[in-house]
Amino acid sequence: MIKLVNALGAEKSLPETIIFKQVSLDLHLPFQQLYGRDGAVKTGKTTIPPRQFVLDGRIYYPGDKGRIERELDSILSFLMHPPIEVYRLHTHDRFLRAYPLGAPQDWIDLGIELGLRIPMIALDPYWYGQEVTVQIDGMQTITVDGTAPTYPLITTAGSVSNLTVSNLLTGKEFTVAGATGAIEVDNAEYTVTVDGINRLDLVNEDWFLAGFDLLPGQNQITTNTPITITYHPRWY
Repeated sequence: MIKLVNALGAEKSLPETIIFKQVSLDLHLPFQQLYGRDGAVKTGKTTIPPRQFVLDGRIYYPGDKGRIERELDSILSFLMHPPIEVYRLHTHDRFLRAYPLGAPQDWIDLGIELGLRIPMIALDPYWYGQEVTVQIDGMQTITVDGTAPTYPLITTAGSVSNLTVSNLLTGKEFTVAGATGAIEVDNAEYTVTVDGINRLDLVNEDWFLAGFDLLPGQNQITTNTPITITYHPRWY
């Protein structure tokens, strides 16, 4: 069965007769054709566009039209709170974070069976695993699952006057200095706060250019003060 979790934290398993069988992974390659010559030249970085997919099947409870309608009402009201975490099976621990694009219905045999399609789009095309939280003081190696880089949320254990964190696997480092307080660096959203106040002016310029990420495998992290690293492993 497909498992769904909506933005309210509610969980729902769809009927076994609704399936999720086609999962696209498209790549966008920007290029420019050569005038008067064969072929083309690459003009930018290859990117992954949003994923589109369909949850497709039927709701069928022989002799119980009311149960079909109640199941449909439950699904539709659940989908009204996106984004939806979509697990291909209820036993899986990876999900796509997606938005429903509708729910076309096809009532069959005088209403004793319902055909249902739920087209969805995952604007963020990566599969995500469950949240991981690691406490680090000094130097520590953490092993990151997945196949794609992930961008962690890093917070200090308390009030500090500066923060320097580096990842020897990637060679990337960031520093926040110039104010005292609890520091939070969101490497996915590119935000830096000190005691909840936005302070992007305190972070080093290289962070804006290169960012800070964790790669699949062993990442050796060093920090000048105790920190908490929170992340979701990602898969292509």
